[in-house]
Amino acid sequence: MTKPPSVAIHSLHNVINRYLRVTRPEAAEDVSNGNVDIIVYLAWHDNEEIFPQDIEQRFGVTRSTSCRVLGLMEQKGLIAREPVKRDARLKKIVLTDKSRHIAEVLRDNAKNMERILLEGLEDDQIRQFMHVLDVMQTNLVKTGLIGDESRYPSLEIQEQDASKSQVPQESQVPQKTCDDYASNNRDARDEYVSHVLRISQEMAIARNRK
Repeated sequence: MTKPPSVAIHSLHNVINRYLRVTRPEAAEDVSNGNVDIIVYLAWHDNEEIFPQDIEQRFGVTRSTSCRVLGLMEQKGLIAREPVKRDARLKKIVLTDKSRHIAEVLRDNAKNMERILLEGLEDDQIRQFMHVLDVMQTNLVKTGLIGDESRYPSLEIQEQDASKSQVPQESQVPQKTCDDYASNNRDARDEYVSHVLRISQEMAIARNRK
């Protein structure tokens, strides 16, 4: 009997996670999964100022938890806190050379996994598959039963929202703060688009190697 789509997707997700665990680079072996998630997040936003409040919102943790986790990461030499020029009271979180190396080897390992995952598939098949996944996700998000739509990287929903909204005047644009949930929308879109682009790049690399 054919698996329901949800079961097949869940099974594939489990296989991907198992593969990434068993192929985890030596440089990241002694780093907890929670620390790895924060390192990857910081690497993704390397050109932005990230503060503890951003970590709290991105990972849904309390201030006390983020302070404890970030403090331990600082002790391990994974992150550093640097003052912000515009306000000496603010301390942004930055990666150390050690954690930058971890982020790099994890990224390389993930790219290799993507290459293996997509072997034997044509570009059109991949694009169609990504479209189908987006439609499935959009269908569930549109029920309104799973919370804030901005948390989920559905391009279709975001495009619809963009077409309905008007560009605000400069005076109406809110200043970005650590508590601004609008960043979640951008994060979700960027992660989804990056995933699609990475697949295309890997397919191009694979074709060039043939």
